[in-house]
Amino acid sequence: MRKTWIAAMAGALALGSTFMVSIATAEMNERSVTTEKTTTYSGTVSEIDPSSSTITIRSETAPAPTKYVFTKETVFADPQGHVVSYDAIRNTPVTVYYTREGDRMIVSKVVTTKPVVTEHRESTTTERHEIQ
Repeated sequence: MRKTWIAAMAGALALGSTFMVSIATAEMNERSVTTEKTTTYSGTVSEIDPSSSTITIRSETAPAPTKYVFTKETVFADPQGHVVSYDAIRNTPVTVYYTREGDRMIVSKVVTTKPVVTEHRESTTTERHEIQ
């Protein structure tokens, strides 16, 4: 009788443990579901501040400029997908792809709406030395 009681308790304990593990796993799966919504905004870059990792965009439709945060993972590209430096897009029309994290808007990608023109200047200096 004692063996039967011990076997019954062991079975109940095993069944209860399995049930608790199932509940804990289901709770963990519920908590790990995250939905991110990427939003776009179009305007002209009015300011880029690398020290604070912010980019300010002004739009004709918005009364005030909008400030975004960029990270090391943020991609700055032209319409063909070529990477450009963030300095090259000042005063350029862009589309910003971002997600909201609390009250901050984190930029994942900035794409210029027209090709970025990079100016290349080259100069040559000639020195003349007279031998006496």
